[in-house]
Amino acid sequence: MKRETSQHRRIALISARGSSVVGLTLLAPIMAMSLLFVVAAGRIGVVESKLIAAAHSAARAATQHRSSSAAETAATTAATASLNQLGVGCHGGPRVRIEELNLQPGGSVKLEVSCVVRLTDLALPGLSNKLRVSASARSVVDQFRSESP
Repeated sequence: MKRETSQHRRIALISARGSSVVGLTLLAPIMAMSLLFVVAAGRIGVVESKLIAAAHSAARAATQHRSSSAAETAATTAATASLNQLGVGCHGGPRVRIEELNLQPGGSVKLEVSCVVRLTDLALPGLSNKLRVSASARSVVDQFRSESP
């Protein structure tokens, strides 16, 4: 009887070792996908915070001009320069959309800066290779600015 008991224990230990390998094999891809998802979320968060800074810079640059065309050009230039300085690579460049433009003293400029971020290096199933991230900002035109240039 003792022989059968020790043999059963050996068989139980061998089968337990096999189940831990199977468990690890099933768990490893899930853990890797979770890690890649955290990396993607972090990358999107960093880009979004840098877009907020670029949007504020673009809105402020637009308020420095008196004509709408000059304000739009200045906003686009400022957003592009800010994102380049911050190291954000937008696929196709940043897009600046002016939502509100009142260049009179005391008026305001509200705009949105968006950027397409590539996520192809992460290769997460169910997640697009490109994702558009955007941020908006408002800046007030100096109330004491003179009307004439």
